[in-house]
Amino acid sequence: MATETASPKPARPPMVWDLPLRLFHWALAIAVSVCLYTGFNGGFNEMDWHKISGYVVLGLLLFRIAWGIVGPRHARLTALLHGPGAIWRWLRPALHREPPTVAGHNPLAGWFILITLIALLVQASTGLFATDDIFVDGPLRHLAPSEFWGMTQNELLRLATRIHRQGEVIIPVLVGVHLFAILAHRVYLREPLVSAMITGRRQGAPEEAAISSQRILLGLMVAAAAAGLTWYVINL
Repeated sequence: MATETASPKPARPPMVWDLPLRLFHWALAIAVSVCLYTGFNGGFNEMDWHKISGYVVLGLLLFRIAWGIVGPRHARLTALLHGPGAIWRWLRPALHREPPTVAGHNPLAGWFILITLIALLVQASTGLFATDDIFVDGPLRHLAPSEFWGMTQNELLRLATRIHRQGEVIIPVLVGVHLFAILAHRVYLREPLVSAMITGRRQGAPEEAAISSQRILLGLMVAAAAAGLTWYVINL
């Protein structure tokens, strides 16, 4: 009598994005959303929340910079850097809906993430010095030098404010591109990136890309240091 053999269970995708990195991603998404909403709506209470969410963004970015140095390999900032050749080798087959398997972010996404992090860091930093000369002042406005590169203190503060206001256009554009890329991955490339950033497991990633530890304790230490540094900076 023939016996049926149970079909092997499909292997789980390898873990490529650690828990601290995933928590950072979703916390940053919430904080930036609050910043955009309160910044565009204005109002007395809204601007209080705008500053608080801006401080959260700054702290998260400090964490990301540190985690990009001491975190697992796919969280490293160096993992986001790829040359033009690597970008083209991924992009050319991706245009035909056959992207090569990669560990972590693809070469094109890596540069976009780096640009977005830099833009957010500039936005958060200039917000510390920005002022509307009415009722909203950045916490470090008083620390602006009296003269720098031929500019007076007032000119420096106006420059920081102007850059911060220009970011009100740049940041939403970057967010829109990010959302479009997620949709393109889901619909065109048939790759569910949202679920991957929730579970940390990326479908199609090579097994050798898996990370061995999520380093949660180290992540907590880095997060505490980033929060402490942010508190120190805004209270100078």
